[in-house]
Amino acid sequence: MNAARRMGVATAAALVAVCLAGCTKSIDEIIMNPSDKDEVIAKLLADDVAKRDIMAKLAAKDDTKKEMAETLLGDTSIKATAVDKLAADATTRTPLIQKLLADATARTEIITDLTADEASRKELQEALKKPLPKK
Repeated sequence: MNAARRMGVATAAALVAVCLAGCTKSIDEIIMNPSDKDEVIAKLLADDVAKRDIMAKLAAKDDTKKEMAETLLGDTSIKATAVDKLAADATTRTPLIQKLLADATARTEIITDLTADEASRKELQEALKKPLPKK
């Protein structure tokens, strides 16, 4: 009787294990199911370490960095932050100004803005009175 009971318990345990193994999803199945994928992504982003790992992996290659930058720059608030950071950094300010002045439309807007503001207009007139610096 004990042998039969042991055999029955072993068989039941094996059946439960087989059933549970059949219920698990593969990574491919999770990725292909949008709701499961969103749930996994949400859980990963909720964890600070996982979020840092994800950001590090995205920033590791130039093509993914560029793709991430293009995606982020689609957001108006991110654009404003990026412009503020570029203008605040002395190493990027001059190239930014040169790039704006090289574009005819941007140059026209800059001149219009400088001449429309009374304080800027006076400052601009004073600067124009000075001789050009020698190169």
